Parts: sequence; structure tokens; C-alpha cells
Amino acid sequence: MFLYSKRLILRNFEVNDIDMFVAYRNEPEVAKFQSWSIPYSHAQAEKYIASIKDMNAPKQGDWLQVAIVLKENNELIGDIGCFIKPEDARQATIGFTLASKHWRKGYAFEAVRCWLGYLFDDIDIHRVTADCDTENEASFRLLEKVGFRREAHFIESYPVNGTYTSEYHYGLLQREWRTMTGRENTC
Repeated sequence: MFLYSKRLILRNFEVNDIDMFVAYRNEPEVAKFQSWSIPYSHAQAEKYIASIKDMNAPKQGDWLQVAIVLKENNELIGDIGCFIKPEDARQATIGFTLASKHWRKGYAFEAVRCWLGYLFDDIDIHRVTADCDTENEASFRLLEKVGFRREAHFIESYPVNGTYTSEYHYGLLQREWRTMTGRENTC
């Protein structure tokens, strides 16, 4: 899988991505709002990347996670993925992570727009959802900027490292996406 945006490539993970993957997964500020615990080991990364590196398309009931790399030098800067709902193949949930040194440069916005274009236009997904911690202002602002609508606020609903955090849930329909983008190429 290869998707191209102005500055990024979204592609399958490769074995040589493991060290950088482990590095940003172990950043406390990156892991703070994620479901994994740190330390995140090299062995965990090897196992995870081996399980997803050959996936070429989203599969119902599974997460497809791809690498976000800089087009100019193929540097891994994060990952983005989707989960196709087992009960409805036209509904997906997305998630994304970026190494902290690449925050506030517009890369997450560019990657999410590209990924949504792929899901809505190429895969024909009807509805995409996303959720984030209510304290993760960068993520919920990005989701809103891309066009997601906040649909719910769940109080102390998600356990992270032994503490329940609150979440915002967002949704975006294919028809809304197409109206916003004018069906332009977003990658």
C-alpha cells in the first residue's frame, strides 16, 4: 500500500522501521493518550510490525496500521490506521500517532486527510469515527479541522494505565466528506 500526499507517504511498515517505531512509542508525551504502556519493547514492535506489514487493504474486524513517512527521506514519523467494524464493512474507526518532534508541522492533518480520502473515495466507507481523550486538545482540534463532528462526551469511560479518562467521540459521513472536499484528490 502506498498513498502519497504533498509531503508524506502512507505505506506498509517495513522491518527497518522498528527502531524509530519503538522510539516514538516510548515517548511519554506520545504514549500519554494511547492504549499501550511504556516501556514498549523492541520485541513487541517486531511482533506487531510482522503481523501488519503485509496487509494491503483494510479487513473487516481487524486494524490496518500503516507508516507515515516523510516523502523527502523516507523517515518514519508516525502511523495511522483504521478498524473496519465486524458488523458493518462500510464503517471504520481511525487512529493516528506522530513522534513528538514532528508535532505542530501539519503532518497529522495531511496524513488524516489523505487517509480519509482513501477510506471514503477508494474503499467506499460510509462513516468514519474517531475518539480521543478530552485532554488531548491537539487531536480533537485536528479532528474538528478535518471536518469531524463531535457526537459524544463520555466521562471516565476509557482505562489508561489504571486510571479512567474521559473521551470525545467524533463522526464523519462520506457525503459530508465529499461536500467538504468537492471530491478533490486529498492525497
